[in-house]
Amino acid sequence: MLVQMDQSFSFFQSLIQAQFEGTFANSFDKVSEWTSMQSLIVVSTIDEHYDVLVSHETMKKMQDLESLHAHILQQRSN
Repeated sequence: MLVQMDQSFSFFQSLIQAQFEGTFANSFDKVSEWTSMQSLIVVSTIDEHYDVLVSHETMKKMQDLESLHAHILQQRSN
């Protein structure tokens, strides 16, 4: 049985924020400021929860969580 994933922005935001600890917690919503390790962790989290693979090139184009969230929803609908 397929479980419906919560696709709301607030769920996505909390999911991503949970991946950032310590000094990185303040910049979790600024995709363009993430380190390569942070990006890899987020890509893995997105794959695990949304079954969407986000390329390095796509991540470089994202400026904020809203645009990343919109991209993920678009990929899920394709």
